[in-house]
Amino acid sequence: MKNTQVVVLGGGFAGAYCAHRLERLGGENVDATVIDRHNYLLFYPLLVEAGTGSLEPRHTAVPLRILLRDNHFRMADVVEVDTAHSRIAYRIAGDGPVEWINYDHLVLALGSASNLPPVPGLAEFAFTMKSLGDAVSLRDRMIQLLERADAINDAEERRRLLHIVVAGGSFTGIEVAGEYLAFLKRTAPLYPRVDPKDIRVTLVEMLPRILPALEPEMSAYVTTSMQRRGVDFVLQESIKEIGVDHAILASGKRLDSRTVIWCTGIAPNPLVREMKLPTDPKGWILTEPDGRVKGFQNVWGAGDCAVNIDPKGRPYAPTAQSAVGEGHWVADNILRVTRGESSKPISFHIRGSVTPLGGHNAVVQFGTRYFSGLPAWIVYRCFYLSKIPGFARKARVALDWVGAMFTAGDAVQLNLHSRRPPSLSKAAGDVPAKEAAVKN
Repeated sequence: MKNTQVVVLGGGFAGAYCAHRLERLGGENVDATVIDRHNYLLFYPLLVEAGTGSLEPRHTAVPLRILLRDNHFRMADVVEVDTAHSRIAYRIAGDGPVEWINYDHLVLALGSASNLPPVPGLAEFAFTMKSLGDAVSLRDRMIQLLERADAINDAEERRRLLHIVVAGGSFTGIEVAGEYLAFLKRTAPLYPRVDPKDIRVTLVEMLPRILPALEPEMSAYVTTSMQRRGVDFVLQESIKEIGVDHAILASGKRLDSRTVIWCTGIAPNPLVREMKLPTDPKGWILTEPDGRVKGFQNVWGAGDCAVNIDPKGRPYAPTAQSAVGEGHWVADNILRVTRGESSKPISFHIRGSVTPLGGHNAVVQFGTRYFSGLPAWIVYRCFYLSKIPGFARKARVALDWVGAMFTAGDAVQLNLHSRRPPSLSKAAGDVPAKEAAVKN
């Protein structure tokens, strides 16, 4: 009897854990192939810590070939999805030959991309937080700011350099604001001319409060806690323009800053639009209660790219916890269908949420209850340590954390950027000839 062929597009939380479950429960009757342009699962909840130096960056990347020992993996770019003939065309390793693979079931776990609206200056001057390169690039930027601030005599420019603007009050925006503020203040003593009082972070959120997914009481606590540590909040506002040394709000107010970090949400993977699947007005894939893409019997959606509905009729949030749950449930439904059984509506319990606030502080929510401070920070770290795949990876992360607690971080740039960071000069090309000669 021919084995059931399952192709999973995307090696993130939804795709990797779906394939892992198929491997573990499907036995020899199911062959799963994961296709992703990267050969690792990025452990996104710890991405900011990798950027601030609490973790070795590579320890947040889990090799897919270790996680999926018996499954097939192809590091490739998807060229075409032919749902009419149940086959996928992909280009191996980005520039290799194009090959085709047939499937009995297709799982779309394509994740998401950064939401980058047409704001003038956004593409040229803002930073994002979606990849390991983004996190490391931001850490290098912070060190660059400190070095420049320590070297200049202009007090006003020094304050501008040490003022960070974060757009977006979601989980990512809050963590970025808290952790990078803590990093700057922790590193500032190495720079004699930098006054820690000049280090500020302003977070801009268009809604009336931050963290709208959480209870209002928790949102208020986080706001108060972060204000005490130096974060200013500008609510019910948005950024309409970004320049090399400023951000302009919709109200016309100007924020003087050399660094704007864009954390305003996510957008669908561009491949979804090319596939011409049923989507909602924002471009997310519409699915049936069991995870099947509407109008298809053998195409499934899981994770950020799909709108999967919980038993109460609400979409599951685009978080790592939800992606793992959806990936597991889709795998179970595929196995049920291959056994001739009926699939079941997706239903799993969200255990709670943990949000680091920078330093040794976090906030944890379980149901309607929450707590914060150092105990919450310990729970946050223990929770994610338990979720990291593999004992060796857990040990490495734990050792990184212990080392970071008892040793000072290094103010060293890695310069491993996928794109050149925005200049600190006011005008393009404003670099002296001697300086230009040594730039990479």
